[in-house]
Amino acid sequence: MEFSFGFIQTSGHKCSASWIRLLFFCSMLSTWTSVQGWSYFHSSTFMTWEEARTWCRDHYTDMVAIQNQEEIEHLKSWLNFTTGYYWIGIRKLNDTWTWVGTNKALTPEATNWAKGEPNNGKARGSSGNSEDCVEMYIKRDKEEGKWNDESCLKKKTALCYSAACKSDSCQYGECVETINSHECACNPGFYGDKCDQVVTCNKDEVRAPDNGKVTCTHKYGDFAFDSSCQYSCKEGFQLSMAGPQRCTATGSWSEQPPTCQLVQCPTLTRPSRGSMKCNDPLGSSSYRSTCAFACNEGYVLDGSPSNTLQCESSGSWNASQPSCVAVQCPAIQALENGIVRREADESFSYGKTCTFSCAPGYKLVGPNGVTCTSTAEWSEQMPHCEAVTCQIPKGKAHLTHQCSNSELRPNSSCSFSCDHGFKLQGAHTTRCSEDGQWSEDIPACKAVQCPAIQDLGNGIVSCEGDADERFSYGKTCSFSCAPGYKLVGPNRVSCTSAAEWSEKTPHCEAITCKTPEGGAHLFTDCSEPLSKLLINSTCSFTCEPGFELQGVQTVKCSDDGRWSEDIPSCKAVRCLVLEDPESGSVNCSNAEPLFNTQCTFTCGEDSILKGDKIRTCDHHGNWTGDQPTCEAVSPSATVVASSVAAGGAAVTSGLALALWLLKRLRKKASKFELDSNSNIDTPTAVYKSSIDSLI
Repeated sequence: MEFSFGFIQTSGHKCSASWIRLLFFCSMLSTWTSVQGWSYFHSSTFMTWEEARTWCRDHYTDMVAIQNQEEIEHLKSWLNFTTGYYWIGIRKLNDTWTWVGTNKALTPEATNWAKGEPNNGKARGSSGNSEDCVEMYIKRDKEEGKWNDESCLKKKTALCYSAACKSDSCQYGECVETINSHECACNPGFYGDKCDQVVTCNKDEVRAPDNGKVTCTHKYGDFAFDSSCQYSCKEGFQLSMAGPQRCTATGSWSEQPPTCQLVQCPTLTRPSRGSMKCNDPLGSSSYRSTCAFACNEGYVLDGSPSNTLQCESSGSWNASQPSCVAVQCPAIQALENGIVRREADESFSYGKTCTFSCAPGYKLVGPNGVTCTSTAEWSEQMPHCEAVTCQIPKGKAHLTHQCSNSELRPNSSCSFSCDHGFKLQGAHTTRCSEDGQWSEDIPACKAVQCPAIQDLGNGIVSCEGDADERFSYGKTCSFSCAPGYKLVGPNRVSCTSAAEWSEKTPHCEAITCKTPEGGAHLFTDCSEPLSKLLINSTCSFTCEPGFELQGVQTVKCSDDGRWSEDIPSCKAVRCLVLEDPESGSVNCSNAEPLFNTQCTFTCGEDSILKGDKIRTCDHHGNWTGDQPTCEAVSPSATVVASSVAAGGAAVTSGLALALWLLKRLRKKASKFELDSNSNIDTPTAVYKSSIDSLI
């Protein structure tokens, strides 16, 4: 829904013809009265505050910004009650309640809060969200039209407006929205309904001064508001007024035209113990006047970087006025172990003299007095006081001294010591005599010596330093062995302060390999005795009969005392597994067919063994003899035997004999296997007898 002062408008609904005619009439009426004003609108759905503002800005100008009580009264009468009330365009930004449409802070006189508001939800208990947005009560039993702070995440009806002010409504002023209209608040210096008229000043009041000129700039028109006239003078003249002449918003000039006056500098005076000479082309101490200064002998100009000053156009001398001061010699410092005496005024200026003397036990080296000259220098070099002392003991290598006095006066003594690892050569103490000489010569320090290291058998000894120092404190000796030997012990030793070597001296041992340790059944044959297997010694290996070598046959002792290859082992020889003969069996002495295994063959009933009964696995992995077979006993023999046993009482019929033969042949021919010792690599084949078809 929407409402406009000056005309009524609806949106989002279909209207009847009479309603449309009414709208047209109101619109024409608005046009006739030339009324311009802003319009109100509200949404038909509920939204969060951010959604409501976005909706207002997308469809209209912005969320409503309430400017006076009359506007509130209108909204109270026009708007209907809605659950949750209406969002308005005010929000707390950086802890300040601000109209978002104009970005202006809410003033105390324009507030319309309900009683106890804003309270950020404290009265009802905080929901966890800050109440930074504002709703307006409409059709509420109490405090209607008042404001309440609410959480911006709640959903309410959006209340928007469409502004009447345009970008060109007020040229030099601010357009202020009013009910049914708007008005222009003109900026200072402007007037008129649209603030398009500018105030002007009298141009005749602008006059160039003598020895000067004036330049004016105009922002809004010739000699109009904010026009500025800047005055300037010729060099050597200055304005009676510093600032520019401006046209004010009242139509009058801010200042009267200034004048240009001759620049005057402060009057200078002759310095004491000096002179001053001035030249004034335009007047005494005025622009372009110059004054030169000079000082008497022994005095110099002070307080100015130049001896000549000039009056500048600024009305100031180009430097400060100098004075004449006596030259100063460098300050004399206090005389150590002595006294400096100065004249009454105690200064170090031109013509002053200082005298010197030393304290008892010291002598003066240099003049006993000096005078400050006109060149700011002392007449002679400064003296100093020296005590009668012995010279500081000259430092020698590794020698440390400690004296009873820092000054080394007579009767002072010094004691000496050596660094760690060195011995003192000479007196431990010396004393300063009355003539400034030491009673004893300064001693020296000599490094302690370790026992001499003998030559290393089968090796080399290398020590630091020359022949006299090679076994002294701090020196190091290193060791190495000849090829074929290894060092047993440290590879270097150092001579300690206790005159002992840091470690026991090493020796060289011949590099040997360990005795080869083989497994069972292994024979070893080496080129050297087992107790002296030196580098390049070799060992070869064989196995007992019935065993075969696993690994290399020969190894060699390397430079690092290791064998060139792993020591081999022996593995027993194996024969092929024997199979049972047909109608028989084989029984072996071992579960696996290893060397010397014996296998015995036997046959079943009605069969006899043909071939070797016992076969042995030899050391080559072959079985001795040939594979035996089991052959059936002939029928005639069986019959004869039976007949003899029965006393010849019965005779076997021919048919019975034939059937018996067929049965044996069928059994023997049912399967044929190649012998395991055959050289033919043919898979096992089964051949069926043609007799099967007869049974």
